[in-house]
Amino acid sequence: MAEIIYDILNFDKPIGEKSFRDTLNELEGKDSNTLKTVLSKEQLNSLVVILFAYGLHYDELVEEKRQRFLNTLIEKKLPLFQVSQTFAGHLLNNLDQGSEAEFQQLLQMEHNIEKILSNERLLDFVEMELLDPVTTFRKWEYGRFALAYMAYYFFSDVKWDKVEKISKVEDCLKRIGKNLDKKEGSLDSQEKLFLLTMAKGMLMPEKTNMAEFLLVGSYVQENMMRLSARIKNLSEILESVIQKEISRQKGKEGPNL
Repeated sequence: MAEIIYDILNFDKPIGEKSFRDTLNELEGKDSNTLKTVLSKEQLNSLVVILFAYGLHYDELVEEKRQRFLNTLIEKKLPLFQVSQTFAGHLLNNLDQGSEAEFQQLLQMEHNIEKILSNERLLDFVEMELLDPVTTFRKWEYGRFALAYMAYYFFSDVKWDKVEKISKVEDCLKRIGKNLDKKEGSLDSQEKLFLLTMAKGMLMPEKTNMAEFLLVGSYVQENMMRLSARIKNLSEILESVIQKEISRQKGKEGPNL
């Protein structure tokens, strides 16, 4: 297999905030022909990120539920899937010369925005230029991004900054792992490993390696729907485990004078 040489994604450039629902509202307000319409760059980006999230996660669902899943993405009723949509926005900011040329051609084409899965050339672009890299050589970057995004938006009640003051973080992670083991009835083995990797990524980012990010990337890609249903419970479990470690440390340090 030939070696793949690629640049690490640059996340500095801001991504567009327009959602595909915004695009639909704009075009409906202008009485545009939604079966054949040329899209602006922002509008096309909003469509691409929906197609990316759908393409990355639809295998988790039986075929009969996939159209409903697509509609739910469009209506922004699955907040956790913003992880993938936001990552797709960064991918669009990092297109290589050939991919950017193809995107420019798509900007000149008419697209069916009523039946978005009927746009074959657009689907080919999403698959080859975005999905193929993310499911192969960029999967670790997706995993790293997913960890950071979820920690910020969905695990925000966890007091990471308090734990970082502990002198031996490696020992702390071992205790967190043991305390997660005690939640056996509330967690499956994959969820436990995900939460432990989340803790390591936040407490020891410099020691979290590519293999661990790959693991997270695969887990999130294959289990996003389940994660979406479980994210509140997982956040509460990790928060309680971290709080227990903080309380233990405070007790060991003695009372504040």
